[in-house]
Amino acid sequence: MSEANTRFSAGDGGTDGGVLVLRLTGEIDMSNSDELRDRAVEALDTASGALVLDLSGVTFFASSGLAALAQLHRHGAESGRQVHVVASRNVRRTLELTSMSTLLPLHDEVEDAVRAASRDEESA
Repeated sequence: MSEANTRFSAGDGGTDGGVLVLRLTGEIDMSNSDELRDRAVEALDTASGALVLDLSGVTFFASSGLAALAQLHRHGAESGRQVHVVASRNVRRTLELTSMSTLLPLHDEVEDAVRAASRDEESA
């Protein structure tokens, strides 16, 4: 697995709450999990609202990716920002089996995650 197999892209979720969507495709492993963490933390820090991490295009998710998500969750909690995750079936299963889903709200679709993140921002 190589860094060339993973793509990162960010864009405004298009909501009034300023939700930012960071999309990843490919494989997440030791070769790029630090980049995942760094880009997601940067996105969270620059977003005016919550962050939606779209992993629906991720085909492989190693334990180093779990560590990156745990660090992202901690950073979000410290900064008062919520992180929502959209996950492919395989990634979702990994997040649920490791109880990461208790820390990060999981969604099936980006639109659902953006709506939930916007509601969280409004009620905060």
